[in-house]
Amino acid sequence: MIESPTPEPSFLPDQEEKLRELTTQSWNLELVISGAALFAILQLPELLDQVFDYLRFNFMSQTTGLQAILPSLAYSMMKAIGYVLFMAFLTNFVMRAFWVGLVGLLAVYPSGIHYDRIPFTTPFAQKKMADDMGPLDRYILRLDQRCNIVFAVAFLFVLILIVVAFSYLLILLVYSVLRPFLSSEVWQQVKIGAGVLFGLYVLAGIVLSLPKVRANPSGIVWHYRLVTVSKLMYWGMHKPFLFIINTFYSHLPYQKILRTVLVMMVVFIGLLLVEYSSDLARTDRRVSTFNRRHLYTARVDSLFVNPTAYDNQLAEGAYVDVAAIQADVIREPFIRLYIAYPKALDTLLTRLAPEPTWNDTLLRTEKRRLIAEWSCQQTNRLMRISVNDSLYANPDLLFTRRGSQEQRGWQTVLIPTNLKMGKNTLRITIQADSLAKPEELMTIPFWYVPEN
Repeated sequence: MIESPTPEPSFLPDQEEKLRELTTQSWNLELVISGAALFAILQLPELLDQVFDYLRFNFMSQTTGLQAILPSLAYSMMKAIGYVLFMAFLTNFVMRAFWVGLVGLLAVYPSGIHYDRIPFTTPFAQKKMADDMGPLDRYILRLDQRCNIVFAVAFLFVLILIVVAFSYLLILLVYSVLRPFLSSEVWQQVKIGAGVLFGLYVLAGIVLSLPKVRANPSGIVWHYRLVTVSKLMYWGMHKPFLFIINTFYSHLPYQKILRTVLVMMVVFIGLLLVEYSSDLARTDRRVSTFNRRHLYTARVDSLFVNPTAYDNQLAEGAYVDVAAIQADVIREPFIRLYIAYPKALDTLLTRLAPEPTWNDTLLRTEKRRLIAEWSCQQTNRLMRISVNDSLYANPDLLFTRRGSQEQRGWQTVLIPTNLKMGKNTLRITIQADSLAKPEELMTIPFWYVPEN
């Protein structure tokens, strides 16, 4: 006959003292921090959307190529890290709450689980449960250790998010402040120089990591210097980052660390790709990476009803992508038109309308007035607005700031005489002269249903 197991002391007195100390000190702080972090992270995606929309409209001078992809990737990476942070702190919160429940249960029943008293089980099952599960107090200690590990990993992701955010801000600052003061030739040389320095840094890291090089005393010194230079990339977070990482490195087997890092990288890259596709669909409604249809396309303006092009469908506080009119169904005999002026449009307008040299003897107020009049004149010269087949020679565009976000752009009221009952189109282009090829901005379809 199999003897029923009896509960025995599971650990030493100093371990019991540690458990009591943890019970009275660290767990409550972890719960408070995890709860506060969960609340803050829930606000992060919406805040990032607002910040990125503002930066995209006011600072990004390029909407295509690498200069447009990198900010979008950094933005999606920060959101993906935010989701990972949420899951990490939520996991810690649930595990720690469960741990608190078990500690309270142990306080009520200090002897823990008596497997020999469990009803509706055989002695064999009782012994197997005792071997598999172990004493309650030992499980509480293991669970506490797991909670501490999850909490440390969560803060590791916090540090990564801070590093990515500061690096993104630095790149944005360089592009928005330094780029306008440099010519295209000088800027190209700056980019080549930065690329060469980065390539040399990567190459030096690979060479100095070779075992033969690190076995040489000089190689050891240069490897340490390279690591010291790498500290600048952490924005002051080098020591906290290394305290967490080196603790794991010194206690976990190398193969386990490698497997964990590999799994986390695969999961994170998958999450990043999904988030990047989602962000592309949010910023451009025409993009449909995963949700396609056989007879559906949003690539042609005149065949697509874009909600951001109509004031009555635009979300509160949202930016206008290109242009907007009052509604998709117009009953009035006029069209209230707003055309957005993002920073990226400056690339084209600077080339088509170079600013003249002003007289330095002019008063500041007089110079401002002349610049304003010249800017308005150039805008109305370059903008070509057509309603159906009729071109407005002078659309009378005025400068404006739209909505609570004060989006910069132009506004006018058109009174067309060729509106027809039913579907009409409004086309906006930029054209330097009648011989130049027009740059298409947007075509807005709408319906005209006059009031009786």
